[in-house]
Amino acid sequence: MKKIAIIAFGAFISINAMAQTTVKKELKELKQDKKELKQERNERNTKLVHGKFKAAKQEQKEIRQERKDLNATKKDLKRKGVKKPVSKATGKPEINN
Repeated sequence: MKKIAIIAFGAFISINAMAQTTVKKELKELKQDKKELKQERNERNTKLVHGKFKAAKQEQKEIRQERKDLNATKKDLKRKGVKKPVSKATGKPEINN
């Protein structure tokens, strides 16, 4: 009986450890996605300033899709129990989270 309890406890600990590593990996990906989104916005704004409206419009469609993916990742992390995943990913507190 003790062996079964020890094996179950060990399995529980290892599963939790693996889950934490996947959450950390997703937080790193979220941080990287956020940086890429900011770069794309800067590129879009540069195109608007230079009068390249068609290219900027296409860029805006891509930004919207990236933002949808970012929000889906954020919701997934919230389901997994991470409170304020965007601020956790950046490592500093944010007002709009």
